[in-house]
Amino acid sequence: MRSVDLFCGAGGLTLGLENAGWDTILGVDHNASACLTYKANFPDVHLIESDIKSVDFTKWRGDVDLVAGGPPCQPFSVAGRQLSFTDPRDCVPEFIRAVAECSPNAFLMENVPGLASQKHRDYLELTIEKLASLGYNVTYSVLDAADYGVPQHRRRLFIVGIRDFEFTFPTPLYGPLGTSPYITSGEALEDSPADTPNRAKVTYAKKPVLRPQPWDGMLVNGGGRPINLAEPSQTIPASAGGNRTHIIDSTGVFVEYHRYLMSGGTPYEGIVPGVRRLTVRESARLQTFPDDYIFLGQTSSQYCQIGNAVPSRLSYVLTESLRHQLMKGPLEVGVPKPSIPHQLSLLNLLSEPVTA
Repeated sequence: MRSVDLFCGAGGLTLGLENAGWDTILGVDHNASACLTYKANFPDVHLIESDIKSVDFTKWRGDVDLVAGGPPCQPFSVAGRQLSFTDPRDCVPEFIRAVAECSPNAFLMENVPGLASQKHRDYLELTIEKLASLGYNVTYSVLDAADYGVPQHRRRLFIVGIRDFEFTFPTPLYGPLGTSPYITSGEALEDSPADTPNRAKVTYAKKPVLRPQPWDGMLVNGGGRPINLAEPSQTIPASAGGNRTHIIDSTGVFVEYHRYLMSGGTPYEGIVPGVRRLTVRESARLQTFPDDYIFLGQTSSQYCQIGNAVPSRLSYVLTESLRHQLMKGPLEVGVPKPSIPHQLSLLNLLSEPVTA
């Protein structure tokens, strides 16, 4: 089955598609550095480095089974000030146009969960209405990547459409909703390969913001947060890099400092001892990119590419299930949903491709 990846970025979605047995024939993105990364990892995929608005998709009409992609999410996220309808960066209409022109058997669209919020409900319903008018049965769900074996809490909205029936989302495998414990950030980062260190200093915040847990709030400068290595990490943001990068604290410095502040202690000043920020490769591991995946461009761009990506493991789970349903038909109630095998560990994904 053949697929198209729109807004492909560094290729997290494509990597999952390829591992799930899809043949990705086209990628589209306008970011030069992300395109360098994509070409390095998928040299056989036809890549169009251009604004999607200039791409005519009719030449692929009837030649693809799936149009997938994540239109830029700034219009719907809190970080983007929730501009939705008025934001010129809104590329959802372009995704819909690509689906209309390609006329695939199915589509998969990824976006931030803010699109499903009450504030943007009208926009979501209009999006679904337009996609349904093209002849698709449309369903959507907000998923946490950690529930599917990604060592990171990352909530994203997925909208899926199939012509002949409604897609059934795969059952969570990990955490309270699954049958196995979450894969932790500590497990994912164990034995990480050597990489250029992130030299951004970690200094105590002059006016710390306290929360019940040391992993929340604001104890240090910048936007990065200390990672609890016993749990999946916080979301890896596209704004990572420099002092906005999350922090590894393997000696419990922040736990002790948080306890000290909560008991009324005076904030410290200066550099936090014994901690450091995530490297590019460690950030990639938390997004389930394998260690041999190539990232190009400036370091700040590499962090951004990683933070913008769909975790490859989540992409695998969703698109493997979608491929199965397209081949076998809709899932019946009570029949186990196809999903990534329980014994397939994160380290397997980091070391070798998954075959469908």
